[in-house]
Amino acid sequence: MGKQDSQTGAMRIIKQTFLFFLLLTPLSSADAADWFLVGKEGECTPLSILEKKGPEFKGLESPYQLAEKMRAAGYKTEIKEHNAASRPSVEVRVPDRQLYVMFMKADVCNKKGLSKP
Repeated sequence: MGKQDSQTGAMRIIKQTFLFFLLLTPLSSADAADWFLVGKEGECTPLSILEKKGPEFKGLESPYQLAEKMRAAGYKTEIKEHNAASRPSVEVRVPDRQLYVMFMKADVCNKKGLSKP
């Protein structure tokens, strides 16, 4: 009976680990081409525009990476996912840096014709 319990426990751990990595996969596979910043007028601009704010913004690929970098630098960072059916987006707020940005996936920007040339 003890051997079967340990096998059951091992399978549970394997399943939990698999689910954990399955949930992380969409976040880690996103690249800069998948995300745009949303401007005041609703237009989509490349993430590279953030590089003007400082070198710590160079090479950003996603809103989650921005939040991670800001937290690692010691800033309180808020992230909020907006799941509107027509325009899902992710908002990142870093009050101490006066940084409030909205991200949108490229397919939504392109579908709406909002991308800046």
